[in-house]
Amino acid sequence: MTNIFELLDIDSPDFTKIKELLNENKEERALSLLKEHFLNRKYPRMGFDTSEKDKLIALSKDDFPDKVTHVVKVAEQLVNKTFIFQEAWDMEKTSIPVTFNQEIDWRYIPLDDPEWTYMLNRHRFLIPLGKAYVITGDEKYAETYFDIITNWIYSNPKETSPLAWRTIDVGLRISNWIKSIYLFKESAFFTPKIFSTLLVSLYQQAKYLADSFSKWNYISNWGVLESKGLFDFSIFGIDFKEANDWYDISQYRLEETARIQVMKDGIHWEQSPMYHNEVLLSYLGMLHLSKINQLKVSSHLVETIKKMAYANMYMTKPNYHQPMKGDSDSIDTRDLITMSASILEDATLKSRGYLKMDFSNIWCLGVQAAEQYEKTEAIEPKKSSKSFEHSGNFFMRSGWKTTDLYSFFHCGQLGGGHGHADLLHFDIYAFGKDLLTDRGRFNYSNNSKYRLQLKQASAHNTTLVDNIDFTECTDSWGYSKIASPLHTLYKSETFFDYVEASHDGYLHLEDPVYVRRKMLFIKPFYWLLIDEFTCKESHKFTQVFNFPPGKINIDSQKKICSTQNKEVPNLLIIPLSCTEMEITNSQMPISFEYNKVEQSENVQYHLKSNGSAIMSQLLYPVKENEHLFPKIIEVDVYDIADNLVSKNEAQAFKLEIPSLDEEHLILNCKKSPSLHAMSYVIDGIQVFGELVLVKRKGLVEEIIVIK
Repeated sequence: MTNIFELLDIDSPDFTKIKELLNENKEERALSLLKEHFLNRKYPRMGFDTSEKDKLIALSKDDFPDKVTHVVKVAEQLVNKTFIFQEAWDMEKTSIPVTFNQEIDWRYIPLDDPEWTYMLNRHRFLIPLGKAYVITGDEKYAETYFDIITNWIYSNPKETSPLAWRTIDVGLRISNWIKSIYLFKESAFFTPKIFSTLLVSLYQQAKYLADSFSKWNYISNWGVLESKGLFDFSIFGIDFKEANDWYDISQYRLEETARIQVMKDGIHWEQSPMYHNEVLLSYLGMLHLSKINQLKVSSHLVETIKKMAYANMYMTKPNYHQPMKGDSDSIDTRDLITMSASILEDATLKSRGYLKMDFSNIWCLGVQAAEQYEKTEAIEPKKSSKSFEHSGNFFMRSGWKTTDLYSFFHCGQLGGGHGHADLLHFDIYAFGKDLLTDRGRFNYSNNSKYRLQLKQASAHNTTLVDNIDFTECTDSWGYSKIASPLHTLYKSETFFDYVEASHDGYLHLEDPVYVRRKMLFIKPFYWLLIDEFTCKESHKFTQVFNFPPGKINIDSQKKICSTQNKEVPNLLIIPLSCTEMEITNSQMPISFEYNKVEQSENVQYHLKSNGSAIMSQLLYPVKENEHLFPKIIEVDVYDIADNLVSKNEAQAFKLEIPSLDEEHLILNCKKSPSLHAMSYVIDGIQVFGELVLVKRKGLVEEIIVIK
């Protein structure tokens, strides 16, 4: 094995005594001093501060007894060579434990999913193992730690272990090793020989990352996660000859990946909240390490990190979970928002994080940071709704309480392999419950019967023409046809949010079909969904609605779909026109977490039309135990010559909402008005606009031209 002293800047003044010992052939004593130097130096700082150990233990036991129980449970599993990946922000979680009766097989692939093997080789589990050791002082956890690392080193030479040496996993492993080293620094099992072996392996892994980077890495989230690992080593390994060069390289790569991968509005281009937040975690880690070591970070990178943190805050649902868009699980984001608020020193972000720092962040950022965080005032964001037009993501909400109404609408570029066929998709959440949702990802195995199904359009709340997918997924990562967004428009005012969008997914048909979706959110009461299809010949148009698990009732006559959940909020989907629509339902898989699946309802409205058509729905959330429902009356539309206007040109509805002492008149026109005759009359009121809302209370009328 490589001699550690050949890799170090042995002529540094810090190594004078070590150099003398080496000249005297006292290598064992030199290794002992080397370990002491690395683990007790005051600079650089690497996160865990031994001087805070007693406070950390006390805080953990007093405020987070459940977390202490968890890390000890994980530690006990590892003692028994049992692996289950359930840490926060584990990218591919597992729920079925795998136990090795003898040596750990680092190449083992259960259930034909190599993602399990990649997770195994990232060594994230070493962090809870280290916390359990610090809290309990039980040396069996330290013995397990060093057994795992040395076993990995000797079992996985780079030349013969490709599953253990993907660059993304090397980057993550380096970061996890460096964090864990300080947790075990006081163990008697941490011998100088083991430490030198570990240092050499870290160096070899860092060198591999330094030498393995391409244009592809600059655009992939891999490039961020592996560059963060190289950055961590360049700070930790400041005494290595190549450390300064690797610091410059990794810092440049992180700045360039931020410039290339993060869109102007702050959302990661791969269009997956899961990977947006994994990338954000890496950038925040880099910024934190730079701050505590007083290293300069470019203003552009800091601004990008802040944009990403704010995008995460706005995309997060009222229950603090990220949407399951793209390849994403339903994960509570408060720990990440708390980290963002602390590192960026941002009071607005704190309002959506924890008011007191959580267990994970106290161990990552330190007791002093936790004390400062608690003193920071939390300030609610000035806007509740926000558009991210560059990425095609729109977030509409009535407020920031957990019971407020929220919807997420998407019409942006695919986002690479993690993207799904989800143009025009939306989520709905109200009164503390998901009401319409994405179906998640399950896992990445091409052998899975769910993977492809969950990527297709029917797994998203969107529209179909002739049962043809506008974006065609071929396997876990590939596509044969990709639809592109054509147009988006967003408006937000106190009383309403409005978004509309279209795409080119059906313009290739022999009779091209132009699809456009309009979504009007009347805050805080209901959503109006309008789907327009423009064509010349006969087609079948479909609206797809995906529900979380629960009972669904379908009124076959009125075509009303309603959830039937007891003691929780429900949703009504009420057609506003087109009684000739058909409605079907079926069971489909839904996956809230990687490798977990259950069944829930998929409801579809179908309309066969010889030429252009409009499908309109009222989406009305019903509070727990509420039994009063809206009343809908279709209203005729006339032009200024008193001629009845075709429903394919314009439609109008009168809505009576139980909780309001006013009625709403809504006019929707298929085309923007461009002639005198297109100044329409509804219920005796003349208006001019493509989408118009009339609020009527007694004799008082307020006319709002939305578009």
